[in-house]
Amino acid sequence: MPEIRFINGLKKFGETIAVQNINLQVKDKDFVTLLGPSGCGKTTMLRMLAGLESPTEGEIFIDDQCVFSSDRRIDVSPDKRDVGFLFQNYALWPHMTVYKNISFGLENLKWNKSKIEQRVTELLELLKIVELAQRYPAELSGGQQQRVAIARTLAPNPKVLFMDEPLSNLDAKLRMEMRSELKRLHLETNSTFVYVTHDQLEAMTLSTKICLMNEGTIQQYAPPLEVYNNPTNLTVADFVGNPAMNFIKTQYIENKDGIIKMESDDLSFEFTPNTPLTVKIEKGHQLVIGLRPEHIEIEENGSTNSSIYSTLPSGLETVIKLKINNTILTSVAFGGVDYEVNAPISTYFNSNKYILFNKDSRESISMGTIIVKS
Repeated sequence: MPEIRFINGLKKFGETIAVQNINLQVKDKDFVTLLGPSGCGKTTMLRMLAGLESPTEGEIFIDDQCVFSSDRRIDVSPDKRDVGFLFQNYALWPHMTVYKNISFGLENLKWNKSKIEQRVTELLELLKIVELAQRYPAELSGGQQQRVAIARTLAPNPKVLFMDEPLSNLDAKLRMEMRSELKRLHLETNSTFVYVTHDQLEAMTLSTKICLMNEGTIQQYAPPLEVYNNPTNLTVADFVGNPAMNFIKTQYIENKDGIIKMESDDLSFEFTPNTPLTVKIEKGHQLVIGLRPEHIEIEENGSTNSSIYSTLPSGLETVIKLKINNTILTSVAFGGVDYEVNAPISTYFNSNKYILFNKDSRESISMGTIIVKS
């Protein structure tokens, strides 16, 4: 079964380090998304796994076969790695029909005619493009072209399918439809997918695991909900989530009876951990509290007085900016609700998933409940 291992990976372009300290294991039938901002190294990593780029150091194994080793001087070419690669641009042959675009690679691999016909028919049905078989790319919509590109990539039954932002050229509605199709396709083909995107919604909805990268290093590698609920550091917490997590910089005051007291510029907090602290906190220590917008509730008899700074109603939900003294926090209310700007409101902090970060190391050090005092 095709499992991928990248061990002690490093890639330099001259003196510039693109990725470093890479240790990644993609299990059979995983859908792993390489997620991160532009320039974080995710596409470089994908290209190294596919054989389109050679690492400076490290080893890569696909299905227990070593396809790259800097020490042993092994570098298997992409065509011998038994992988498929789906690019951002569809790269369809404009003078060939859909059928011919899918069959062309199989003809080059010297498949016999009946086997080619069987495989192409299979893929046309799988991708729901049977009626498009005799059309040319110019006669297809963006979504239809994308399906043809996927079918062509899947045609030779690659062990692994690598995808580099394949939906970025589609409009928002079509992207949503294609996400559903990709997820269904992953299950139906029993393949291993490795997918690059900077869109955290794509990563959250498609993946079995997210590999979040920043500045050439892996920040967290875990299932989507674990990345969302238990970010390992401020970089992960800030990148994943829309609306984004709120961060309040505070200074540690004391730890009394297991309750950590902190102060920001104009608020005070009592944080009760429900997970053990990973570091010892001392007086004057700089901390950051992370609060997801959905964990800040607007209640008639809430515990903290605030006012409405702004609202962004969208029908399904309303994103609300709340002002507590001079601190502005983002909340979210579900349903078709709206509020008047500057209206007084009560806020309730009723969750056990507020996260405490060490400001200097940026690492998450605990999760728990808070009381906010204005």
